[in-house]
Amino acid sequence: MGPKKGIIDFNLPPEGLLEPNGPDDPLIYYYKPLIGRFYRARVKQALSLLEPPYGAVLEIGYGSGILMPTLASISSDVSGIDFISDPRSVGERLAKIGVKVHLKKADACALDYPRENFDLIVAISVIEHVKDVRGLVRAVFTLLRSGGHFLVGVPKVGGFMDMAFRMIGYRGIERHHVTGYHEFLGTSKELFRVKHLTHMPSWMHPSLAWYYNILLTKN
Repeated sequence: MGPKKGIIDFNLPPEGLLEPNGPDDPLIYYYKPLIGRFYRARVKQALSLLEPPYGAVLEIGYGSGILMPTLASISSDVSGIDFISDPRSVGERLAKIGVKVHLKKADACALDYPRENFDLIVAISVIEHVKDVRGLVRAVFTLLRSGGHFLVGVPKVGGFMDMAFRMIGYRGIERHHVTGYHEFLGTSKELFRVKHLTHMPSWMHPSLAWYYNILLTKN
């Protein structure tokens, strides 16, 4: 799949093609009728901020590979890292639908790629799990080319979201959500400029939102 211009559609892989990479992988929720609408909508909103086509693209925390078909539609050079997922297994499943990407197992703050190698780096629902957010931001800055984009999706972290996750079956989410939207934004502004910032639900005041999508540009 080569790059294309225009609106980016979230290319949700056929149900059953991919496998969760562990008990905390939200893959199954994307296919549910109600909660699935929110999961899909947050990704669609994030994608709406992008300005394709892009050259080399990296996804941090690719998980089951659910976003890879979409990224492959806007770039012919897509890579991904995840410290849990099995790159070979995910790659083989994606190959069944003609998606060829470069995957490897690595920690989010140990990005072993050449400097200024990527035009776009994506991290959807990853930042909240990272304790060393400053280290991650610096690593991304090093890997992005001048003017490159960093697309981030991050939920609000706090008591309300803990309760919401418990309602859909996640227990102890507070142990995994360690970095919030405001902390990330404050840290990223040291090296990046905010180009677009959206939130969900869009009709809410930003301070009351549940989820934030941010497109940053390398200074």
